[in-house]
Amino acid sequence: MLKKIGTPKSKLNIGLDIGNSSVKMVQILHEARSGTREITNFEIQPLKSSKRSDVVQAIKAIMERLQLTAKYINTSVSGQTVIVRYIQMPKMSKEELGKALKLSVGKYIPFNAEEINYDFQILENIKNTEKIRVLLVAAKKEIVQERIDILKEAGLSAQIIDIDSFAIVNSFQLLGQQNKGIIAVLDIGADITSTTILHNEVPYFSRDVPLGGNELNKAILEEFEITAAEAESLKQDPKGRYGDLLGAIKPVLDKLCTELRLSFNFCESQLGEVVNKVFITGGTAKFKGLDKVLNSILGLDVAIWDPTQMLKISENLPKARIIELGPLLSVSIGLALRG
Repeated sequence: MLKKIGTPKSKLNIGLDIGNSSVKMVQILHEARSGTREITNFEIQPLKSSKRSDVVQAIKAIMERLQLTAKYINTSVSGQTVIVRYIQMPKMSKEELGKALKLSVGKYIPFNAEEINYDFQILENIKNTEKIRVLLVAAKKEIVQERIDILKEAGLSAQIIDIDSFAIVNSFQLLGQQNKGIIAVLDIGADITSTTILHNEVPYFSRDVPLGGNELNKAILEEFEITAAEAESLKQDPKGRYGDLLGAIKPVLDKLCTELRLSFNFCESQLGEVVNKVFITGGTAKFKGLDKVLNSILGLDVAIWDPTQMLKISENLPKARIIELGPLLSVSIGLALRG
């Protein structure tokens, strides 16, 4: 008898992150034989506005510069119409859970069941009980359809539609951080800080805090009376004005940390353990010294999460630029690692 031996196939995945201020795209080669993951292409395109036509134009500009021919990509959504819930259910199979949620999803989501797309994942068995913890994620159909329509106008189709914060957690898990206990991952974007708390690498709690880089910029503009472009430059290179800069932004960071502490305290009370490390990522993580400032306010070990440092980088890419932009690519990398 002869057994047919198949050759494992490598795979190219593309992650597309449509943010409030820019569009980010990353292409990752999943090498079948070695198991390595390599960034083979990436690009960032600033948005003129959040108008649909400008978003489509930005996506097309990236595709043209990168000379991409692939049509299927992984993308994500976020915002107030995206709901994340951690619920407890009696122990059952995934198939049984799907049937049960079809009848009861309206109990957990503040929208009509007919208005949403939802998905779920069994996270773990709850010790000493006959229950399971389930991650339930829902998004209004209109926001999902809008994303699909934008991709279609750009000549693309969605292979996977994820949630921004879980795309980052996905990269965190797949790239083997192996942090036990309670850790927090903060994606500090322009308007929102998405907080995900993990317990032994399993998501336990998620929350969006409506504070981000724009609030920091506003404080800097008011303090120094400079332009927005000058404020952005000052954040990344204070040039001897670091003390004054910290004085301007500290009230905003104090407010953010107060909100974070509420989330940390809740999880600590539920789990009987304390948060032992905080990782920050997103565009605002590029703010020079932000990790040290948050460390001093929270009294916790704070580090920058840059998934590019955990991946192989194609020799054809400008490594200096990837190092500079690393945290900005966290969502798109997490998406490109899917599938």
